[in-house]
Amino acid sequence: MTVPPGRLTSPTGDPDLAELFIRYGTDKDKNGYSPLYHLLFGRMRRDPLVLLEIGIGTMLLDAHSSMQGYGLSGYAPGGSLRAWRDYFSKAQIVGIDVQPDTQFTDERIETYLCDSTDAKAVIGFMKRLQRLPDIVIDDGSHVASHQLSSLLNFFPYLKEGGIYVIEDIQPGSDLAFDPSLVAKAAQGYPFFYTGKQNAVCVIYKKPLKTQREAF
Repeated sequence: MTVPPGRLTSPTGDPDLAELFIRYGTDKDKNGYSPLYHLLFGRMRRDPLVLLEIGIGTMLLDAHSSMQGYGLSGYAPGGSLRAWRDYFSKAQIVGIDVQPDTQFTDERIETYLCDSTDAKAVIGFMKRLQRLPDIVIDDGSHVASHQLSSLLNFFPYLKEGGIYVIEDIQPGSDLAFDPSLVAKAAQGYPFFYTGKQNAVCVIYKKPLKTQREAF
């Protein structure tokens, strides 16, 4: 597998996120995530942050959540990690997955084998990483129970003021049907859903003085 050479930048010198997703073959722009991520992260793109993505994107045909048939032309495992690396000019990008074909190293990119649903494995991984993420994006199995377990395991490690995103919440899934599951796992921090198909949940780890009733 090969990755398209070079970096994509706009005339102003800032990479366009949608075009980066397309260039590296990930389906994030096709799923409609580019505008949301640009709104969420545009102010942070020159910060020396740590972004952790759950799910690097295996190409093994029989693997769960394989990118076979979903990745665009030129896709290789880690397409979104490379897009994030180019978008965030000073960030360290970290990816975890359970499939061995997803592992690689590149400039400002690290990958690890780790099951995000396994609490002990996550504890061991975070001891190795020795850094707290500013952003966590769950693009893993897209199974509601796995998404909830990953949230429970990783949210405590998210920096105060950080953002946690769950991608691909399927219509009718437990997380879509019962937001109280997210509310409890997010420890009362504010969150919102956006989209119907391939819905996204965004959690902001910053308390608000609100009178809104909890779930």
